[in-house]
Amino acid sequence: MGIRRVTARLTKAGVFLGLLSVGAVYGWTFLDLYPARSDLRATNTIVCLAAGLQDDGSLGRFTEQRARSCISLYHQGLAPKIAFTGGNSTHAAPPTGQQMAALALAEGVPASAIVIENQSESTLQNALFTLPKLESVRGVILVTDSFHLPRSGLSFLWAGARDIQLFPAYDPSQTLMPGHWTIAMEAVKLWANALRAQVYSMAGLLGIPDSTKIQILH
Repeated sequence: MGIRRVTARLTKAGVFLGLLSVGAVYGWTFLDLYPARSDLRATNTIVCLAAGLQDDGSLGRFTEQRARSCISLYHQGLAPKIAFTGGNSTHAAPPTGQQMAALALAEGVPASAIVIENQSESTLQNALFTLPKLESVRGVILVTDSFHLPRSGLSFLWAGARDIQLFPAYDPSQTLMPGHWTIAMEAVKLWANALRAQVYSMAGLLGIPDSTKIQILH
């Protein structure tokens, strides 16, 4: 088989896989696939994943929506703790996790119920840095936007979490939907995440220091 034919077949396979991935992201973003609030089981921790900051360093709209959704679940009594996870290496402002925690305090969540992780810069780092801060890695309600939930769930499973419930962020006062570019990029990030997780794991087997390995997950 010639090189051109192999290249053509690989290109077709790549295009097919890409279209399949984008279709899957559209499906789990817009179809009602996740448990309703009333179907969630009480558990140990609600984990809130950040989505970045606005240009002025304040919480981005998606981040605030996720935080408010977690605050609502806490007040519903679904878990005694909320873990807010997200760093900030791009703005002259407090880390995202810290800002989400401040919002929770203002909304009546006691400081004793809040866990803050403020160093992570990716979904894989969210998982890797948050789980050691929890009393148990078993029993987690993972909250983020619907397009981001499968990648987040797989990331936390890879990092050691168990008994994970996925819940899409929803705030009736400001429901936000992702654009087509966000969905297309999520399809790319699914595969990039899987590759980085494998490289990170192999780096550990090779004895590469943690300080070097962690850069793989940015």
